[in-house]
Amino acid sequence: MKSNYIHYHLNLIAQKQIKDIKGFYTHFFATFLILPFIIFINLQTVPQFHWFWYAIVAWFIGLIIHWINVFAFSKMGFKSEWKERKINEIVSSNVLKEAVLDEEYLQEKYYLKAKKEAAEIKGFYVHLIVNVFAFPIILFVNLKFVPGFHFFWFALGGMLIALFFHWLGVFGFEVLGLGKKWEERKTAEILKKYK
Repeated sequence: MKSNYIHYHLNLIAQKQIKDIKGFYTHFFATFLILPFIIFINLQTVPQFHWFWYAIVAWFIGLIIHWINVFAFSKMGFKSEWKERKINEIVSSNVLKEAVLDEEYLQEKYYLKAKKEAAEIKGFYVHLIVNVFAFPIILFVNLKFVPGFHFFWFALGGMLIALFFHWLGVFGFEVLGLGKKWEERKTAEILKKYK
């Protein structure tokens, strides 16, 4: 019973690490879409003041901190030692051990996970539909009231970038090879470290 709980808990830890790795890759790939867009907006709107340098520096500081948190800390021994101590602490608690191993709890967990995935897919489609209806309104307002400055391009760019990252979070990792099969391989790989 204790070994089942440890295996289950280690599996949860591995899944969290995978989620963290995916989050870093999303942040990294967003760099190549968002920073050029910010530079473009700066040079189009206020070319005499290059404020985009502040955005670039802030973005890369955030990216470095994200990398350190996801990759560097996981290589350091104190993080894994702390996790092992915490696992042993939790396992020693009989109340938690019984709750985690309870069959109804596991069924409820899988149901909630499926429900969450369905909600994420629905959220993406709602986002898509809102964009389809919102953009013509933005276009109309722009051309009707400010025909000399076509700001609708900025709105369209922002909407498409946001929609792309939403798609990436819901469907894109599967297409990019970072989907369920990759998660399973990565989970098995991470579990080997703990055995």
